Amino acid sequence: MSENKTMNVILVKPGCDPEICRIPDDVKLQIETISDLLEGNFASCELLDLGNGASLHLLVNDLAVPLGLAPNRTFPAPNDHEVIFGTVIFLAMGEAKNAKVQIPMHMTDEVCLQIIEQIKIAFTPCRGDEKPNPATEIYRENVGTAEERSFKWQEIACPEQIIKTLGNGKVKMVDTGENETVIEINGRYFKQVTIASGAAPIQ
Repeated sequence: MSENKTMNVILVKPGCDPEICRIPDDVKLQIETISDLLEGNFASCELLDLGNGASLHLLVNDLAVPLGLAPNRTFPAPNDHEVIFGTVIFLAMGEAKNAKVQIPMHMTDEVCLQIIEQIKIAFTPCRGDEKPNPATEIYRENVGTAEERSFKWQEIACPEQIIKTLGNGKVKMVDTGENETVIEINGRYFKQVTIASGAAPIQ
């Protein structure tokens, strides 16, 4: 564990200004805290190089569109037609000492405030009535292999039969006894529906 018992990230909720948020520096507690803030499992993408081996990453709920989370901000140009849904976390990542793995890094309040000003300029707030592009509902797995497939998550009623649930995180796999993939998140159920193959964004 690092000297700081907490570390700074930047939190941006829909309809709100970016703010400094302190999360635990313990990795396990970090994951739990980020999952709570984003209301589910999350995905990340690298935005820019911060220098000294660190980079700024953006974290979002990876099921934001199926869950119907509120529109937040648009990406910077030239991708300003793409809307980010749900709460967003910006954090710094860097290589751990003596290990070639990326880990979250603490940002000082001063650095956070500088980044917040850039976020306000580059990430335009949404009006609140933006709708997701249907293509963003499409997920792909095993890309580039013979097993590549496309699918989307379709919300369903609570299954009549639940044999067991698997997982300790926000998203749990649900065994219904049928040949289907069902997940539960925050009391809502979604079934994986295979769709015709074709060009689609990789979620």
